[in-house]
Amino acid sequence: MDSLVRDCEKLSKHQTAAMNKTLGSLEATIRALELAHTEPGSLASAQRQCKQTQDAVSEQLKDLCTNVAKYGKHVERSFKLDLGVVAESRAFENKQAELGQSIMLHFLRSGDFDLARSFITEDKSVVAEDSAWERFEAMNALAEQIRTHVLEPALEWALANRTELEALGLGLEFTLHRLRFLQLVEGGASVEALGYAREWFPHANTGSERLDEITHLMGVFMYARRLGTSPYAALFDERRWADGAHEFAAAFCAVQGLAAASPLAVSVAAGARALAVVSKVSSILRERRVEWSQQDELAVEVPLPDDMRFHSVFACPVSKEQASRDNPPMALPCGHVICKASLDKLARGVRPGAVASGRFKCPYCPGMATVGDAERVHF
Repeated sequence: MDSLVRDCEKLSKHQTAAMNKTLGSLEATIRALELAHTEPGSLASAQRQCKQTQDAVSEQLKDLCTNVAKYGKHVERSFKLDLGVVAESRAFENKQAELGQSIMLHFLRSGDFDLARSFITEDKSVVAEDSAWERFEAMNALAEQIRTHVLEPALEWALANRTELEALGLGLEFTLHRLRFLQLVEGGASVEALGYAREWFPHANTGSERLDEITHLMGVFMYARRLGTSPYAALFDERRWADGAHEFAAAFCAVQGLAAASPLAVSVAAGARALAVVSKVSSILRERRVEWSQQDELAVEVPLPDDMRFHSVFACPVSKEQASRDNPPMALPCGHVICKASLDKLARGVRPGAVASGRFKCPYCPGMATVGDAERVHF
């Protein structure tokens, strides 16, 4: 990737230099033509200048196209992936209905209702309940109103679901009140904004962090006449409406018992991040004629952002393998935790320290245990 960035910078500099030369040649040609217009005797010189400019521009364009083509080939070589290496045709065997349902729900969450109807028409195995349609239509309608700076309907929904939102630890109500407060300040209604803050911010103050934010917001009145150049300018960025709509949609889904983000979108995004790593590892394992240690498990860890991590992950300190449903973490009486596969190996005397009676020594302390002493750990 670093080499691609360096080559791209070189190509950009080359393009800039070629453009400057072209502009210089064109300006010289324009001056020659203007001179020929006032002095007919210089017409031959202008003609030669036009020919030179034409040849120079053609040569520079040819050189630039050659460099762009070379860079394109470099990009293709760098990102060449054999998807057949990582494709698993059996992954969705007997799961067409679940996959279709996930696709349909993704369309509904995204507000693509016409696309969802077309998909249901083509795939008869997908069933959409009327209640699901109604919920997502309401969600998208309210989110769209937030994007168009209309907050009252979303605020009514947040107030009606205040108990559920607080139970989930979601600060949607405060987010909407803050948007309305900033909207009033931006519109020049400072007095009305102050009254609004006094009326609604106390209801949304759920902790010291929120109190600090409210205190910070109150300072905006000192810069009411120059918001664009004030320390509060970032709060009035137009993107705040889209962010508010996104937070509302996530909170709406959470109240309905759904994931905050589309499971299909998260799966595709995570798969795209893992594609290059998995493809490379698969090629290496295939060349060495070895297989992954377990099924339904990646051979390497794929780095994912925090918003794509939904549960704790345990890696066995003995085998270094990630715990799974078939290989869960097990706690020994001494308190140390290992995976079930390592526990079974220890009990069979595979590891040093095991004894024929089935009792074995913990890999990390002198404590002795049996398979029956171990208890499954649920994270």
